[in-house]
Amino acid sequence: MSTPGKTISLAALRGKPLVVNFWASWCIPCRTEMPLLEQAFRSEHGRVRFLGIDANDTSSAARTFLNQVHVTYPAVSDADGSVALQYKLFGLPTTVFISSSGKTMGRHIGELQAGTLRAALKEAFNA
Repeated sequence: MSTPGKTISLAALRGKPLVVNFWASWCIPCRTEMPLLEQAFRSEHGRVRFLGIDANDTSSAARTFLNQVHVTYPAVSDADGSVALQYKLFGLPTTVFISSSGKTMGRHIGELQAGTLRAALKEAFNA
């Protein structure tokens, strides 16, 4: 996975629980859930990490989208689709909850709602 000038390894993010959200700029439910994920990122900051992964976009479309939705958590591009394959991405948006040791604790396919996200965070991480 990469962001302009950088490559990020999911293994390097171990040590804290991680919420990985797969999205694309053309995905309306992705756009709708981004403020919710941003709010969770701010409230869980320091306890749970968040990572957005652009699953199917041009880099310019992805950058424009991120600027429009005001996301401050890290976001990268899965340009070759390898991470999507690894996590058996079925549709967008998809959110995967990963333990601090790297184990997948749960996944949600489709747009997250506030109650769903809170319950998933609590169930996966006791957050």
